[in-house]
Amino acid sequence: MHLLITPRRLRGVALAIMPIKRTHAVKGDLVIANQICEGLNRHSNVARVQQLYGSGRLLLPELYDATVSAMATEGFTLSGIELVDGCWYAQSWWCRPFHQ
Repeated sequence: MHLLITPRRLRGVALAIMPIKRTHAVKGDLVIANQICEGLNRHSNVARVQQLYGSGRLLLPELYDATVSAMATEGFTLSGIELVDGCWYAQSWWCRPFHQ
């Protein structure tokens, strides 16, 4: 699903709420799948954001235990945990459609 995705935390700490025009958003293809997660030693719903076209390179760290925590007319929030530099942190992504 092609979306604009804005991470809402940095190393587990919530970022200040800013007007939409001032937030850093990643434009990518959101894919969510249940898979075995070696770091958690169990299955997990894993969300990943890949380039829209081309290599499939990840644009953000994968989001493990991904769940929809809020949804409204203009988008939704995915929440879970991410692995950054060997440490697990809480993370939320604000996901919304973009207009080409």
